Amino acid sequence: MPEPLQRRLSLTDASALVVGCIIGAGIFRLSDSVARQSSSVGLFLAAWVIGGLLSLCGALVWAELATRFPRNGGEYVFLSHTFGRSWGFVYGFTRLFVNRTGTLAILAYVFAEHLARAAGASAGVVRPAATAAVILLTVINAAGLRFGKNIQNVFTALKVSALLGIIVVGALAGKGEVSHFTPLWVPSGNWLSQLGLALIPVLWTYGGWYEAAYVAGEVKNPERNLPRAIVGGLLVTTALYLAVNLVYVYYLPLSTLRETDLVAAGAMDRVFSGAGGRLVAAAVMVSTFGALNGYILSGGRILAAMGEDHALFRRFGRRHPATDTPILALLANAVLTLVLIWTGTLDSIVTFTEIVIYLFFAMTGVAALVLRRRHGTPPGVYRVWGFPYTPAVFIALNLAIVLNGVLEQPREALFGIAVAAVGIPLYWISWSLDQKKVNPT
Repeated sequence: MPEPLQRRLSLTDASALVVGCIIGAGIFRLSDSVARQSSSVGLFLAAWVIGGLLSLCGALVWAELATRFPRNGGEYVFLSHTFGRSWGFVYGFTRLFVNRTGTLAILAYVFAEHLARAAGASAGVVRPAATAAVILLTVINAAGLRFGKNIQNVFTALKVSALLGIIVVGALAGKGEVSHFTPLWVPSGNWLSQLGLALIPVLWTYGGWYEAAYVAGEVKNPERNLPRAIVGGLLVTTALYLAVNLVYVYYLPLSTLRETDLVAAGAMDRVFSGAGGRLVAAAVMVSTFGALNGYILSGGRILAAMGEDHALFRRFGRRHPATDTPILALLANAVLTLVLIWTGTLDSIVTFTEIVIYLFFAMTGVAALVLRRRHGTPPGVYRVWGFPYTPAVFIALNLAIVLNGVLEQPREALFGIAVAAVGIPLYWISWSLDQKKVNPT
């Protein structure tokens, strides 16, 4: 068994990881995707409210599970302990090859996209710049946890300041139109289906509230600090998201919002004609760079946790004796991310990385119910507010999103599920390797 990890992350560090990972590319980049699925301003804003409430249900569940199992790995650990090693393995494989590296690719790509806009450079620099950002932050995090967490703390403070700047300046400049909010609700088509599709980019934008669970084995006083970081970080970010989307609509009517790829830059161009776009582009660079660092820091811990338990990934579970970091796991994540950067597109990555992971989120909600029934709530474990209704709502909404995604975007959804299914034969290969090690004859 590996040596126990040193608990070096404070409440501030864990909170900065959560807030910094939630506030990444989405709030600056994906509001147009939400608008394209919304037939009215009311539905657009409702998607952000419901996405925040759904994420809060999940955050409360994760807070209980993370304090029950304060070990690196997050859902991989929860599912393995509840449903068995095979489910944990398939989840870990899916998170690594389908979801996590897709998220890293998106963040790196949007960072580089805004770098080009701020510098007035051509689109040809985007992929090389994204590649350089992934390599740089991987090397920094491989050098030691203290380097990664310090970058995270600084960039989280900067990105929160940037969002507050957009909110305050946008509200006080008075150059928008209140008429953009009317009519607030225009029934058009199947609004429930529209809401379901709108929630896909919304929930990706809220994604990150679970990040502290992936480093739970390195958080000081986890029983106290993990719930505060996970729940508190999400609540702060939800308030910021709602305020900034109100500013977007104030400056850009829904019809324009649907066609504006770089939403924050488009809105601020209305405030600072000619200069607003570049100022926001610089802010987005800071935000996505910080989020990219956070996801790299935590992402390597998922593969490392799998490596500690499964022969197929054994080498990735090793930590370097000098840095105490899973260097090989971090490098593997970087390589897979670079493959997506050079072969995928932003929208396709978002689509196939999100729908499939909601299946596992629903299973994790079920895990909270099963573990409470089996073992109760031991001393020191955080108790979910509104149990069992909170996890039940979380489970139901995730399953509804999956069903709607399969019905409305079957090719993309089924592709993600098929990739996840590859984890099943890989588990049996890994299990066979473990058996040979136990019984070499």
